[in-house]
Amino acid sequence: MKTICKALAALCLLFPIAATAQTTEQIYTIKKGDTLWGISERFIKDPYYWPNLWANNPFISNPHFIYPGQQVAIRDGRLVLLPGKTESAETRNSESQPQSMPIEPVEEITVKGILGNGGFVAMEELERAGTLVDATDDRILLGNHDQVFVKIDDPDLQPGTYYTLVEVGEKIKHPVTGDVLGHRVTYLGEAEITAVSPSVATAVIRRSVKEITRGALLLPQQPDNREIILKKATAPLLGHVIANSREKIALSQHDVIYLDLGSADGLESGNMVYLSRPRKTTHLVLPDHDVQLPDELLGAAVVLSVHPRTSTALILKSANPIYAGDRVSTAAD
Repeated sequence: MKTICKALAALCLLFPIAATAQTTEQIYTIKKGDTLWGISERFIKDPYYWPNLWANNPFISNPHFIYPGQQVAIRDGRLVLLPGKTESAETRNSESQPQSMPIEPVEEITVKGILGNGGFVAMEELERAGTLVDATDDRILLGNHDQVFVKIDDPDLQPGTYYTLVEVGEKIKHPVTGDVLGHRVTYLGEAEITAVSPSVATAVIRRSVKEITRGALLLPQQPDNREIILKKATAPLLGHVIANSREKIALSQHDVIYLDLGSADGLESGNMVYLSRPRKTTHLVLPDHDVQLPDELLGAAVVLSVHPRTSTALILKSANPIYAGDRVSTAAD
C-alpha cells in the first residue's frame, strides 16, 4: 500500500509539471525595424519559415506591415503572432486598468527602387516612342556629344527634354495566353532635345553606355532612383509574372520582374504583391475527391512603376524560386 501511495504521489507531482511544460511559451514584442523574415531567423533559426507565419495568421494582410507593439509567441518551434488592439485614451489613462505596450503609429515604409522601363517596354509605349533617324555625319556608330536628328510625335516637345535611348529586343509574350505584351529593351544612353522643327527635332547624346545607331528608339526619361512608399492596393487583383529583367529562368530576392497588371487595373507604384503558385495534389490523393489545395506562397514584391496594362516590380523576399507564369495577387483593406 505504501508503494502504491508513493507512486500516486509521484504521478500527481508529474502531471502539473507536464501541463506547465506544454503551456510554457516565450512572448516577444515587435520593435521598430523588425520583419517576419528576421523574427523567424532569430527565434527558430529558419528565415524561410516566414511564409508559414504569414499564412497561418490571416489578420496579417501584408507580411511587411507588422507594427511595433505587436506580440509574437514562440510555441514548440512555431511562431504565432498575437492579434493586437490599440488602446483607447481612457484605457491608457485609467489607473485601474493593467498597462500594456500601446501600438505605435504606423510610419511610412519606403523602398529605394530603380524606375524607368527596367529592361521592358510595353506595346503602348512603343507606339509612342521616338526614333533616331539621322546624324550630322556619315559615321555608323554614335556616342557622347554627337548631334542627332529624331522624330517624336509630341506636339508639346520642348528643348531641354531628356529621352532614354534603347534598342528593341525580343518579344515578351504572356505565359498563359501567349499574347504579345511588349519587348525587352537594352539601355543605350540618353539624349537631350536642343531644338524643335516641324519635321524633326535636334538632339545631343549626353550619355552612351553602348554603341548607338540610327533606328534607336527614344522613350520619355524617368528618374533613375526614387523612394517608393509601400501601400496596400485599393482592390484585390490577380495576375501573373510575365518575365524578368535578366532573362533568368529561376527568380529570387532582388530580381526585377514584369507583371500583367497595370494602372488600368488599379495597381499603383508602392503596392505590395504576393507571389504564389497553385499547389498540385500528390499521386496518392484519395480518389473521387475534388481537391483544390491552397496556393504555395513564394514571396512578396513591391511595384516600382506602372503602365496601363503592365508593371515592373522588385522581389523583396522569396521563400522558393519564382518563375514566369507564377501568380501575382494583392490584398486590399
